[in-house]
Amino acid sequence: MTYLGLKDRKSFRMIYLKPLLNKGKLLMTLPDKPNSKKQKYVTKK
Repeated sequence: MTYLGLKDRKSFRMIYLKPLLNKGKLLMTLPDKPNSKKQKYVTKK
């Protein structure tokens, strides 16, 4: 979000994050805790 210069968290999740997760392009580091403050995302190799 910071990298893209975006400030609205809700728009970021709906426009960028969720579609990439649904397509399998991004993976959660803590999939069993999606709302954790320690949640990170990695690209799928």
